[in-house]
Amino acid sequence: MAHADDRDLVTLFTKALRKLGEAGQPEEASMLGGQAWWALKDTDPRGAERVNGTMHYLARLAADPTARERD
Repeated sequence: MAHADDRDLVTLFTKALRKLGEAGQPEEASMLGGQAWWALKDTDPRGAERVNGTMHYLARLAADPTARERD
C-alpha cells in the first residue's frame, strides 16, 4: 500500500512525463514511464495504473503530434 507522499510523487512524475511528451519527446517519456510502471506494479498498483494512463496519453502524442492540440 502506498503512502500519501508516494501518491504525490506519482502525481508529480506523471505531470513531468506529460510535459516531456508535449515538449516533443513522447518516446523518451514513455520509456521512463515504463520503467516507473515496472517499479510500482507490485508495491503501488494504483500508482502504476496512473503511470499506465499517462503512457496511453504519450502513445497518442507519438502517433499524432497534433493530438495535444485537440485535448
